[in-house]
Amino acid sequence: MSAVTDAVTGRAPGNPLGRSVRDSLVVAKRNLIRMSRIPEMIIFGLVQPIMFVVLFTYVFGGSMRVGGSTSAGNYTNFLMAGIFAQTVTFATAGAGAGIADDMHKGLIDRFRSLPMARGAVLTGRTLADLVQTALTLLVLAVVALLVGWRVGSDGSTDAARVLAAFGLLLLLGYAFTWIGALIGLSVRTPRRPPQAD
Repeated sequence: MSAVTDAVTGRAPGNPLGRSVRDSLVVAKRNLIRMSRIPEMIIFGLVQPIMFVVLFTYVFGGSMRVGGSTSAGNYTNFLMAGIFAQTVTFATAGAGAGIADDMHKGLIDRFRSLPMARGAVLTGRTLADLVQTALTLLVLAVVALLVGWRVGSDGSTDAARVLAAFGLLLLLGYAFTWIGALIGLSVRTPRRPPQAD
């Protein structure tokens, strides 16, 4: 019966979980290609956190006291934790707007008509947003190092702990992209509704 069902639906026989993963990766690749063809999406995602780092480090950095000290190093270390968390939580907006745009253009309905896993569209979109978030975090870490961010309180760096911290940041960002996906599925249009005069 399975072979007949697979022949009718057009799905390749095999493990349903494997098909779902494959379909999700195909949709993620499609979204990454789309993002690379619209550089404004990537540039805006990079410029805003870099602007926050530079602004808060050089404009407010000299007047802030962290731990009873006005040391620039203490403030930069304190600042970067918040900027990293803020950056990954802002991924919600991109995921929500992207899914709402896909819904508005009918892309989700077209994908649903294909013989693919039902959750692959959302999973692929969130995976693509996770890759974009990882790229943003990488660029942000380089900028942070340039403005004086050091990982350890004594200036030492434990690579395993840094990688674990970035892994937690990416996990937080991935969770927030799913919140954005829920919001994107809930709205009718990616645009703001017109205001009444």
